[in-house]
Amino acid sequence: MALYEGIALIQEKQAVVLDLGTEYTKFGFTGEAAPRCIVRSEFWCATERRYKRVHEYSSPDELYDNLVHMLHTLYFRHVLVNPKERKVVVVESLLTPTLFRETLAKVLFTHYEVSGVVWADSPRLCALTLGTPITLIVSIGAKEAEVAAVVHACVVLQALQAQPLAAHAIHAELARLLDDDNGTTLNLPDHVIEDIKVKTCFVGSRERAARWGSEAAPAPARPVEYPLGRRPAIVVSGRTRELAAEVLFAKDNEFASLPDIVLQCIMQCPIDTRRALAENILVTGGTAELPWTEGTASARTPILDHSTPV
Repeated sequence: MALYEGIALIQEKQAVVLDLGTEYTKFGFTGEAAPRCIVRSEFWCATERRYKRVHEYSSPDELYDNLVHMLHTLYFRHVLVNPKERKVVVVESLLTPTLFRETLAKVLFTHYEVSGVVWADSPRLCALTLGTPITLIVSIGAKEAEVAAVVHACVVLQALQAQPLAAHAIHAELARLLDDDNGTTLNLPDHVIEDIKVKTCFVGSRERAARWGSEAAPAPARPVEYPLGRRPAIVVSGRTRELAAEVLFAKDNEFASLPDIVLQCIMQCPIDTRRALAENILVTGGTAELPWTEGTASARTPILDHSTPV
């Protein structure tokens, strides 16, 4: 290797990693253990005078403008780097629409003039962190739960499973349960429902969930009051705290619950990989961070912020 080639390799700057999710965006540098920032996928729209989500668009031109403003916020407010000096690694779902991918490429190359972009699917990148040849990736995000089998760094596409069993489904069920607890239609904003879910809800055991609705119903967890600033506080019962996440495990007419799509993905993989897939399951995504308890959780104390605005 020539001397000038070695100097060029030493001076090459770290590439940036962009994971542009539906609700949250992760942005950082390669070689680091954690993102530099995890922010909502939204930006301040000066034209409409409000915070606008990136995925809120009705035409390709509007999507282009959304991505331009979002990337400007990430580059120049959160990490303070020049886009022209660093390559980009885009982490995306296998089910990302072609329009979104092509528009993002156009923004990166045309508007920000980056030197290079690599698109990498999230299942394979998750499997790389484990160092196992065969891994089952269960990603529970905002809109969908995706189950993908990674066998020797290749995704088994024929076994890919996806269902709308994610954060939005929990939010809809939680809003319904809160209306029942308070005897009225609350019409709470999305960020308030998300805050209630994060601070008060948990996942119970399968045995407890099966007993709800029967004569041998389990003892509920401790109810809490959630403050709403100027409005009266609302009641979050122990039953609501526990059952909000059960929508992920309830079977519909097609038996498409979260455990079912995990089983379907394993069964559609090659027979010699099924045992290893069942032994190596990685659950990822923001919804996967909900706490789990086997008992009544009566001693669990929710963390409530008394200044939560509505």
